[in-house]
Amino acid sequence: MSAKHLQVLNEIYARSSQLLRSNKNKIFFPAKITPPELESLKTVLEYSERRKAVLTVLITSLCHKIVDPKQDIRFHQSNLENGYSGRTLDTRYITPFMKLKKFSAMVESGWLTRSFEQNSPYDLKYRGKITPPKLKSAFLLLLDYIENKKASPKDYLMYLFQGMILMREHNHVRITKIDDKSKFSIDKIVRMLEEHFDKSSVVGTARLPVLAIYSVYECMIVELKRFEGKKLLPLGSHTSADYRSGDIGDIEVVDKDGVPFEGVEVKYGKPITERMVLDAYDKFKKYPTNRYYLLSTKGSSIDESRKILKSTILIEKRHGCQVIVNGIIHSLKYYLRLLNNTDVFLNKYADNLNKDIVIKAEQKRLWNQIIKQNQ
Repeated sequence: MSAKHLQVLNEIYARSSQLLRSNKNKIFFPAKITPPELESLKTVLEYSERRKAVLTVLITSLCHKIVDPKQDIRFHQSNLENGYSGRTLDTRYITPFMKLKKFSAMVESGWLTRSFEQNSPYDLKYRGKITPPKLKSAFLLLLDYIENKKASPKDYLMYLFQGMILMREHNHVRITKIDDKSKFSIDKIVRMLEEHFDKSSVVGTARLPVLAIYSVYECMIVELKRFEGKKLLPLGSHTSADYRSGDIGDIEVVDKDGVPFEGVEVKYGKPITERMVLDAYDKFKKYPTNRYYLLSTKGSSIDESRKILKSTILIEKRHGCQVIVNGIIHSLKYYLRLLNNTDVFLNKYADNLNKDIVIKAEQKRLWNQIIKQNQ
């Protein structure tokens, strides 16, 4: 393991950028790349947003083959005979590089997905459930060509980088911030948020309500006396259930000593259940948490609401924490009424949409469109 991997990535990235400029933003590839190879590379790029693990594992493998040409990169675990640790390389070099270049990236490593964790080589007989089958075939074929037909890992990596640069530029959409004097009404803001949640149909829609609630907390933490001396923790990853050990929710406010003071769990399209309430209690019961919110875009049934009420009363008696179950939209209406200037909230939401790696270009364009239509 060495910084040679990072050196390879930077050199091929620079060369890929240069090729695109000289070739008028068309991907250049050597004539020796055969039609099956080319089709497989196109397939990996086609699914790069939806199947990030495949892209990440392939790039890790290709990069390591350049650094260590004698290594059979299909043997991706150090406990395999003559194997190497692909996951370690990915975590140290590949994924951080992908994030830095604003490419489609995993939270930590492509090897954390079940599709790639099997203790067997990535040969044509690999039984891991990589979906769709077309993508699995493409991934395995490329590695097979590298090892059995002496294909160039550098050529493959350069092709992928050129495609990823073009995709990044195509997807580079910035949210337009609003004028501080626009004065959208609270009802209009809520309708705009509902439209954004409802009309977003790409992967990552469940992240939008989290960002909305977090954005309003960014405003409240500054304005409300209740949060004096408290700190809003940075928003973690919505793609990993345990992104920070000890977290009590998607959103967390702590006191000056770092002890959880308030937590929020946000659910998209899933009604809150008694089980969710009890699971939340397990997370915060060892802390002197003051309030805990479970918010959803979908209401609970009457029967489930009765069970939830009994559990929240019992938790308050045992622990002292108020567990509040509510709808996301109802909560947003309430929170926005507490703010001095709701335009600040809209710009916080824009900032979070811009910087969150889960949010897609289509979702940013949709928000820009919604803002424009309502001004």
